[in-house]
Amino acid sequence: MGIQLVTYDVYMALLDIEGSLVPVVQNSLNLDTEISTAFVRLWRTKQMERAAISNSLGKNRTSFRECTAMALDYCLAHYKMTLLPNIHHNLVSAWDTMIPWPEADTAIAAVRAKGYEVAILSNGDQAMLEAVARNFSPNTFDHIFSSETAGYYKPHPSVYEIPNTVLGIAKENIVHIAGSANDVLGTVAAGIKCIWSNRQANLLLDCAYPPTHEISNLIGIVDLIEVLET
Repeated sequence: MGIQLVTYDVYMALLDIEGSLVPVVQNSLNLDTEISTAFVRLWRTKQMERAAISNSLGKNRTSFRECTAMALDYCLAHYKMTLLPNIHHNLVSAWDTMIPWPEADTAIAAVRAKGYEVAILSNGDQAMLEAVARNFSPNTFDHIFSSETAGYYKPHPSVYEIPNTVLGIAKENIVHIAGSANDVLGTVAAGIKCIWSNRQANLLLDCAYPPTHEISNLIGIVDLIEVLET
């Protein structure tokens, strides 16, 4: 049996984080574009650092929304800023309304048209992922899998086990579309075929775990999946 399921990382592979959040930060904090961009990049970095710490504490998974809020607090302290509670809430909630990359809907539709099931496999909380899924065309995703189910964040191997556990689809019948070097490492280490949508031409974290294919955007993914079938 060939490929049955194509899973997608959301926040890097499918969503334009900076394009979505920089205008919100700029308007909410009255910052110029350059500083707003730096703010968003720091926010994302600290968000993922806090998620990684959650994996190491030996306690219950800190929710991704909490990680997002804590990272925002770090950025505000870094820039010596304070916010009214409603503005703070609105900034954290902006992660629920981020816009997809321009080609995302078309690229996913091409995958679905070939008969593959399509799923989100992401670090976001279930509610956050269900919210961002509504920013795509209706019925884009057959399944939405959150790291919340595993109790850990990617690249912990238990996250990549979720589709097999829930759907009973073997790893060799899954392709994951990764959006970051961390995700590539976790996917390949878990024994799953990986296509890396590497928009920023980032380097691998560990060359012992290379992706099966690497591309610069989502266009042409369906062709690469079909290559994997041969």
